This record gives sequence, structure tokens and C-alpha cells, in this order.
Amino acid sequence: MIGAFFPTSFPTTHPRNPEALATTKSLLKLSIPFLVGALVAAQSLQPAQAQEKVVFGTVTTVTLSIGVIVSAKQLGFFKDEGLDVDIVSFNGTGTLLPQMTSKRVHIGYPNPDVLIVSRQPGKDPIPLKFFYNATRESAWEFVVPSDSPIKTLKDLDGKKLGVGALTFGNIPITKAMFKELGVNVELVPVGVGAPAFLAFRDKRVDALNLFDSMHAILETQGTVIRRLDMPKKYKDLFSNGFVAHEDTIRDNPKMLAGFGRAIAKASVFCETNPTACVKAFWEQYPNQKPAGVDEAKAIQDGTKIMRSRFDKYLQFDDPKNRRWGEFALDSWKGFRRGAPRRRTDHHQGRPRRDLLHQRTRAGVHEIRRRGDRGARTGRELIQARRWRAPH
Repeated sequence: MIGAFFPTSFPTTHPRNPEALATTKSLLKLSIPFLVGALVAAQSLQPAQAQEKVVFGTVTTVTLSIGVIVSAKQLGFFKDEGLDVDIVSFNGTGTLLPQMTSKRVHIGYPNPDVLIVSRQPGKDPIPLKFFYNATRESAWEFVVPSDSPIKTLKDLDGKKLGVGALTFGNIPITKAMFKELGVNVELVPVGVGAPAFLAFRDKRVDALNLFDSMHAILETQGTVIRRLDMPKKYKDLFSNGFVAHEDTIRDNPKMLAGFGRAIAKASVFCETNPTACVKAFWEQYPNQKPAGVDEAKAIQDGTKIMRSRFDKYLQFDDPKNRRWGEFALDSWKGFRRGAPRRRTDHHQGRPRRDLLHQRTRAGVHEIRRRGDRGARTGRELIQARRWRAPH
């Protein structure tokens, strides 16, 4: 399994300072997150090195749904790893992936659906693989006005369903689900944000099928909505994760390892201090902070939007042994059940593993979390509790 990553080995000698040896041996007895924090702090005393440019692509406009990723940038976790990350937004997975196959974008945050479909027999597989499981359950929802007569997904038969775009990565699964339910629904592209909300309020569509944070934003604007229950096997499918080109995984695993470490630390930060996570996002994107709104109300709404996605980062099978970034094998089996024509290993009936970079390579290791005991004493946790937005 692949997870968030740490270096293969830690220094055991120091040619100029013998005391560092005793310090390092002492640190090795601590949990991994705290050790990494201490080592990063020690590295900061060394001469500054050139930052590696990394282009990170999202599949929609930048919102608080990627508050963790923005926090990793704003708080310097990427910089600690020698990475200068530029966040670029695209209109859907289908728009992002060509930029990744041409290597203009180094790391992406797409849905898995399109990549899985590309591995069907007779198709040309897209040369991208997942290396970090971020959103551990489906980020996609179906919502209707609170007073709508539509009570279940089956009630959408013959209705109009607003979707972001037909290039969005959830479309294959949405179609598969309605086919299984025997529901004939018209998919209407409405975009995201204001255009989608207007179409919904004007009743040009009967329901919306957007991602979690969009619906949370809609609620903070005063629209009362009701979420429709999804079949459990679809709800449990993991959603957006981090992918890279196969060549990047082969040639530059160190960069991916650093990215994974930064995200893991930012995740602990945002869980411990969600308010600070929101403020860090606003520092990076000040135009996203609501204008003319009471500060307490803005923070309350911002936290709601951020947590609508971030809480899915925390859906671990074993909450006491959280393995950041790991893909459980069963999570891939879910896609096979959800869409029977997905390609599987013929002999074992197991999901294809060629979308998942699993084996460790130079400097790429999974975190084996020992609960959160170590994390809660780590530098990133201390920083999370004390962090304040700069004035």
C-alpha cells in the first residue's frame, strides 16, 4: 500500500557536532511525525536550497474544499520539502488529465472514474497513477430544495439533474448508478458556483449533483437544501486523490514523497485547528473571504465549507491507526461493484492495481501511523494550536 511518505533513512552521524548524534538517537525513539518536524527544523539551519517548481492541478475553481492543500503552501510545509507549488484550476477531470499526460501539470487531484474507465480492455490507458488517497469517500452529493417532492434518487426519473460539466470525473459513476436504479434522468451542465446556484433556485433543474463544498457554499448563502441518500456502495467509493505521471513516479519519487509529507502535516494541522486552516486559506486567497460579513459568521461558514470536504480525509477504517494517504485494496473493489464493466484481475477477481503506485522506491515510504499519539506532540500540532493569521 502507498501512503504519505518519509525518507528511507535518517542521519546517524554528524561530522562537526557529536552532540547531534545523541540527539538523533533520542529522536528515533519518538513517533514519526514528531521526528520529521524536528528534522525539518534542523534542516532550516542549513543553507537555503533552490525550490523545485511543482504545478498542482485541481478539477474546479479554488475554494475552501482544498483548504488542506492551500494550508500546506501557506504554512510552509511544501517549502520545508524544497517544493514551490503553484495551484492551477481546471474545469473538470477531463480537462485536467490532458495537461498531466503532456506533463505540464505534475500532480493532479482528479476523480478516479475517468482513469479507471481508460483501463478497460481495448482502450488506451492514461499513463497516470495514484500515489496518495486524499478524499476517502465520495465527495459527490445529490441535493434538492427542502420543499421538493423528490425524496429518493428514484424520484428523479424523468427529471433534470444539474451537473458541473459533462467532463466532470463523477459522470461515469453517476450514469452507472442511475442505470442500476433503472432511472432515466437528463444531465444538464450548469457549471459550479453562482451559475449552478441560479439554475437551482430558478428551478431550471430539479436537483444538483455537485461536490460537497459547493453544496455547503449554497447553504451558507441561505438556500435550504436536502441531501438524497446514495446507495452505500457508491457513497463509500473514494473520490479525489493525488495522481502523477508514470514517468514522474519513476524519475522523481522524492518530489512526490515531499508532497505527501506536506499534505499529511497540513491534514493534522487542519484537524487540530480548523479555524486557523480557514484563515490560512484566506491569507493565500484574500478574495475568497466574504466581504461585509461579521468575522464570527465568516469563520463559521468558512469552517463549514472546509470541513464538508476535509472530514472525508479522516474516514479511516481504523481511527486508532490512521495511515495517511493509503489506499486499502477493498476501496478499489468498490469501483468494480459500482460499475461491473470495470477491468479486474482475471484470476483473483481483484481490482486492477495498475492505477496505484504501491511499491516503495528510492525515498518513498508509507507512514505506518501509531494512532495520533505521536502526531499530537509533533511540531505541526504545536504550530496548529498556536497559529494566528498575520496582521
